[in-house]
Amino acid sequence: MITAAAAATLATSTLFVGPVLATAAGCGYEATTTVHLRSGPGSGYVSLGLLREGDRLGTPKAKRGGWWKTFTMDRTASGIKAGKTGWVKKSYLRKSVCMQLD
Repeated sequence: MITAAAAATLATSTLFVGPVLATAAGCGYEATTTVHLRSGPGSGYVSLGLLREGDRLGTPKAKRGGWWKTFTMDRTASGIKAGKTGWVKKSYLRKSVCMQLD
C-alpha cells in the first residue's frame, strides 16, 4: 500500500515528466506575429483561429508550397486548444529556443 506522502511524490514527479519528454522530443517552432492557423496549405482555406507571436507549434508533419502542417503545443493566446492541427505559412514561424531548467 502506498502512503499519502509517497502518492503525493509520485503524482508530482509524474506531472513533471510530461514537459520534460515533450522538450526532449523537440522544441518545435513559434509564431513570429499574429497569423492564421488554416485548415489547408493556402490563404484560401478556412481559418481555424489566430496564432499570436510566441505561440508554440510542433515540428511540421508535412510541407507544401511554403506552408507547414503543424500542431499547437499549448493552448494559444487566442484560445486554440493544445494539439490542434493546421497549416501555417513557413515565413511566419521561427525555431523555438530550447532550455532546460535544473
